[in-house]
Amino acid sequence: MEGESCAGLVPGLTASLGNVMTYASAGLLLRLGTRLDADFGPPRTRPALSGSAFFEPGEGLGWYMFAGVEGRAVARNIFLDGNTWQESRRVDRIPGVGDASLGAVVMWGAARLSATCVFRSREFSGRPGAAQYGSVSASFRF
Repeated sequence: MEGESCAGLVPGLTASLGNVMTYASAGLLLRLGTRLDADFGPPRTRPALSGSAFFEPGEGLGWYMFAGVEGRAVARNIFLDGNTWQESRRVDRIPGVGDASLGAVVMWGAARLSATCVFRSREFSGRPGAAQYGSVSASFRF
């Protein structure tokens, strides 16, 4: 029933093969709230847990909070490994990277607002600790 609180799990498996990034990942997103069938999670900056730019507009207010984890096995990251075809600056990349995400989504009619905070493990040697970043996304269906 619309408006009732509920919970849902969104599993994710991803593979990326390219000259910029090559990796495989697996993760799980837990959502608690209403109108969970309107989307598959908020849009996020990749690489990250699966999300969706698509959402189904609905009547009234819908919301959910989410938390997720993802692990990635990284074979190539041009931003850390340097140029593919010639010698360039590089760092010692760590092949296993983990993310933890927290956030919230509010939907009203044909509008959706999401906020996400990501905690990422170290991606290369020499970095003093984990990275943290956030994003805010506003989506409208016409």
